[in-house]
Formats: sequence, C-alpha cells, structure tokens
Amino acid sequence: MKLRLLIFIIVFVNTEFYSQDSNSTKKPVFKKSNLEFNFTQNTASLLTPSLRVIHPGINGTLSTQWNKNNKLQLRQDFIAGFFYHKSFQSVIQLYSELNFKIKVLDRFYLSPLVIGGGYYLSFSNMQSFYWDGNQYVSRAINMKSNWVISLGSNLELPTNFKLFNNPLSITAKYRIQVQGVIVRYNVPIIAYSPIMVGISLPINK
Repeated sequence: MKLRLLIFIIVFVNTEFYSQDSNSTKKPVFKKSNLEFNFTQNTASLLTPSLRVIHPGINGTLSTQWNKNNKLQLRQDFIAGFFYHKSFQSVIQLYSELNFKIKVLDRFYLSPLVIGGGYYLSFSNMQSFYWDGNQYVSRAINMKSNWVISLGSNLELPTNFKLFNNPLSITAKYRIQVQGVIVRYNVPIIAYSPIMVGISLPINK
C-alpha cells in the first residue's frame, strides 16, 4: 500500500503550481497548456489493438509544456479516465506521462516516445467468492488498487476549426500499458494496448 501511495505522489505531485520567480509570483508555471478529451478502446493484448470486442473508455488530459521551444516540446501530461472491460473489470485511471512532442514539416505534431505511470482503481466485473469458515460467500464489491506503467506514441493534427475561439486539433494515440497486481501468484499482471482518438485545444498561450 505504501508503494502504491508513493507512486501516486511521485507522478502527480512532481510540479509546483506557481512560479518561484519573485517577479511573477502570481503567474502559473503551467504555460502553454492544452486540454484533451479522448475516446478509448482498451484491448487486453500486449501489442496489437483490436476492434472485434469493444472495451470502451474515456479520458481527459491536462498537458503542460516545460520548455519554450514550439518545435521540440517537452510536456507533462496528467490523465484521468475510465474504461470498461467486459466480463473482467471497470477501471478508474489516474496517471501521468512525460511527452516529447516534435513539430513535423509545420503540418502536424508527433510524439515518438511517451512514457509514464500511476494508479488504477479496479472494480471486478467477475463474480468473486471468499471463504467465511463454513462456506463460500459472494462478494458484493471486489475493488483493488493497482499500479500501471504506460508507454506509447501520439499524433496530433491541427485543424481550421475553433472552440471558444481556440484552435482545435485531432489527436490519435497508441499505448502499451501493464497493470498489476491483478490476482497475486496467479495473474500478477495484465497488458493492454489501448488506442485513443480525441480533440485537443489550448487553454492558455
């Protein structure tokens, strides 16, 4: 439990909310931040996504830029989401990713390597039992705290559309995500290869 809490603290409380510069004490550190909304398909596979069985999800991402270079951006993404895996689990997601974002030919953005990790709260969709000393009894709710490691890449395509006077971009993402511990000694980890499609817009400039 302490290890899970430590992972959560590291990935979510690794930045300050306000600048330490005495000349800009009221100015947020989060410069050039983007807000994203993504629909996800969560295939239980190490490498290959599939649409044969739909395991839907949705997430929101706050993406903040650490440097000032528009063509070579170093970003930190904070993700909160949910997905449903039929007959297995429903998951609340809280994790963070480091994102190296490159502007290609002044037409689109590519993030060849995105890496991070964090916390999953898993609710089992399978019937579960425990031994009360006399008989097996069905659990009403089977909930577990899990860690997750995330690795993948992003593609972002700017458009001519605007929302609240901010330019919209289309996002497409691929991930390899490893979640554990599912069932200790029997199924310690499970791998997912989620794909995500959504929109992104700047919330400050």
